Amino acid sequence: MPDPNDPVSVAQNPEIALQNIREAYRIMANRVFKGQMTVQERDAKIKELVDSYVGVIDVDKVPSKQAWQYADLMRQAGRWEDAYRLLLVAVKVAADDDRRVNDTLQLARVAAHLGKVDEAIKDCRSVFGVADNQKAPIMMSVLYEVVPEGLGKGKDLELGKLLEDAIAEHEQTIVDPTTEAGKEFLASRPHHVKAAWAKVVQIYVGADRKDLAREALARMEKAAGSRAKV
Repeated sequence: MPDPNDPVSVAQNPEIALQNIREAYRIMANRVFKGQMTVQERDAKIKELVDSYVGVIDVDKVPSKQAWQYADLMRQAGRWEDAYRLLLVAVKVAADDDRRVNDTLQLARVAAHLGKVDEAIKDCRSVFGVADNQKAPIMMSVLYEVVPEGLGKGKDLELGKLLEDAIAEHEQTIVDPTTEAGKEFLASRPHHVKAAWAKVVQIYVGADRKDLAREALARMEKAAGSRAKV
């Protein structure tokens, strides 16, 4: 029987590889918390694990239906160009809106990292028209992944506007409030929306456009009914 921990065997099943990485993060996060290892040591161990998987993967032979999973491995290994190639495939073969939205947003994240910020913005906006029950990943990805990767590359104002529009997508999102995921989404929505507006204002102020920052604050106040101040 093949060794289930052998990198070659694991790399043939990217779902297992990603699961192993998540579990390694969980275990080592606990060790960091207990003072048994440093963050730097944790990151080095994780990188060693990820590299052991991607080192035996032939990107040209990746099955198209698993391209999104292999792309995640490549991104974690710092092989952004390979991740980009695989995500282009993943978006093309996405079986449903859930997969298409998530893969398109990850493509945007990788594109932004590679300096293709206009492309990243276009990718994000391409999923804005999805059904309301499929919108949940949009603002979260824009706020925590795409914008951080794209800032400082000459398109900050455009990213600020993208994030503003992504907030509207988040507000339109419909979830099932009877599920744990739905309850979690609804409970955390105000926090993430507030963080998104704060980032929008920060972007505009950083671009020396305090006029846009004030206008964004006014829109935030109108939307939330708050008394936000600069």
